[in-house]
Amino acid sequence: MSHDDTLSILIVDDSAFFVSLLADKLESNYGMTSVTATNAGEAMLELSHKSFDCIVSDYQMPETTGLELYKMVKEQHDVPFILLTGQGGEEIASRAIRMGIDEYLMKQSVREDEPLELLVNRIRNVVEQRRTQRKYERLVDNSPDEISQLSVTGEILAANEAMATAFGVSQAKLVGEQLSTFVPDDVAATRLKESKRAITAGSAVTFQDSIGVRHFHNIAVPLSTAGEVDSVQLVTREITLQKRNEQELEQKTEKLTLINRIVRHDINNDVQLLMGWSDLIRSHVDESGMETVDRISNTSNHIAELTAIARDFVGSLEEGTEIDLEVIDLGRTLQTEIDKKRTTYSEAKFVVGDLPLVGIRANELLASVFGNLLSNAIRHNDAETPTVHVDLNETETDVIVRVADNGPGVPDDRKEAIFGKGRMGPKSPGTGVGLHLVYTLVDQYGGDVWVEDNVPRGAIFVVKLPKPAN
Repeated sequence: MSHDDTLSILIVDDSAFFVSLLADKLESNYGMTSVTATNAGEAMLELSHKSFDCIVSDYQMPETTGLELYKMVKEQHDVPFILLTGQGGEEIASRAIRMGIDEYLMKQSVREDEPLELLVNRIRNVVEQRRTQRKYERLVDNSPDEISQLSVTGEILAANEAMATAFGVSQAKLVGEQLSTFVPDDVAATRLKESKRAITAGSAVTFQDSIGVRHFHNIAVPLSTAGEVDSVQLVTREITLQKRNEQELEQKTEKLTLINRIVRHDINNDVQLLMGWSDLIRSHVDESGMETVDRISNTSNHIAELTAIARDFVGSLEEGTEIDLEVIDLGRTLQTEIDKKRTTYSEAKFVVGDLPLVGIRANELLASVFGNLLSNAIRHNDAETPTVHVDLNETETDVIVRVADNGPGVPDDRKEAIFGKGRMGPKSPGTGVGLHLVYTLVDQYGGDVWVEDNVPRGAIFVVKLPKPAN
């Protein structure tokens, strides 16, 4: 709250001279507008047709005391209340605090404080506190979460609209009832136990519980009243859908792992047999049959690559959001994968630049990134002699690898979709799971991958990976 804000103050005192003097000073020195009343009746009349930011009232008045006026105000209005007490008014001040009065001051200090700085600061503080409280209450009331205040005995001291709606009653009917009236006894006991634990610890406690098939996430926050922690704010959010999704994801992962095991072991073993048999019959067929043998061999190699992709893709999913990375020599990984592809694709030409020793943070699936890019550069190449150029360059912060081919290239409208970014599935426009796996792994390593046009023909797949922090 800015000190330039115009605050409206109701001043109540049986001394007309005192209220007039105080009102003049607040207005002339601090820009506050003031209305005066010399008794409780006048004060309540003013409140009935005008709103105020704060009430400043004397305690000792002939007909009605300041505390009695506070009770009257509290029943009908939500206005911060400052009580002025006389000398020796410590007992009165103590009663005032217990009743909930916002602030109190010795009246003598107000009379002697010519600039009124102490009173003005108290006024501004209680008004700001009340405004903050109202904002918080509106936030709580509008929250979709069930929010309540619980005593240490399990009594509901306050509740928001979401909680009332959840139990099909009004907020007023919730207040004063035991929590066990609305939830099963075991759930109420758990929530009360965790609430007491929050009070003991002096900090928030989170926990989950269930009512039938519904699941909830709870936060218990200790609250202070009059300097003593005696209640908690309990925030309850239903997470049934989240739990169901987690269970479905777990079931899908288990099925995917089973399929992966079948692909890796059963299918891969049969493919290895096919590749071995195709090599054995080469010496037993004539020139016309050699083309068929080559087709069998090439197809078997392709199936072997697909099983490796499936293995690595499931491996990347099983890693989850948190993956263990270590420093791996990128140059050596590249060279190993290039040597493998030279053996598999003897008809292709590989032109390799310098591959210096350079470390990046990755895991064992790094080899799959470049294995897939190299295979992609050959398998989708329609040139008479498929040629792949591999270069590795460094900057101060990154390592950049370019895999260039002389194939048909990638149209501009496919350069993003080819990786199936964020939407790989049965209807994905990507060319296959291999490039999506490349994108997934590079993203896990904190890098980026994209495709550019090669000149005069072909595509360049660029992988940028960050260097480890020193």
